[in-house]
Amino acid sequence: SREQDTMAGFQRNYFRALLHYLMVTMGQLPMDAPFPAVGGVTGTELKAAEEHVGTVGGDDRAFAVYAYAALERLGVKWRPTVAQCVEARQKTSDGYRQMAVVWTLRSLMGPLIEGMLVVDRALYLRKHCGPAGGVRAFALFDAVTSPRNVVL
Repeated sequence: SREQDTMAGFQRNYFRALLHYLMVTMGQLPMDAPFPAVGGVTGTELKAAEEHVGTVGGDDRAFAVYAYAALERLGVKWRPTVAQCVEARQKTSDGYRQMAVVWTLRSLMGPLIEGMLVVDRALYLRKHCGPAGGVRAFALFDAVTSPRNVVL
């Protein structure tokens, strides 16, 4: 469902930020270095990671599995222990709530900003192509697929 996809997307972004924090605090990444783009970790990669992580860790195991799969995808040899993953989650429990606020604002403001961009581009084309050019905007595909579904 769409709600499950949204929550999965939020969790991936949270885990990515948490992995960045963990790598910096463990000295695996300089403080000012941007985090490498992980991309979408696949279900197959997560299953392989589950085998390496094992069954310890309780609720925090999901982050350890993600960390292992993401680091594998990035080609990084270092792997945190499950205990290090649990400790990182506990130390940054406020980060989850903070990220939820930012995620919510992004979700609410995103469509407004996308709409303003479309109007701005349409006005630019109308100004430079003249009113005879007839600028129109219409949805090329479903907005659920991408918020950038409008073509001019």
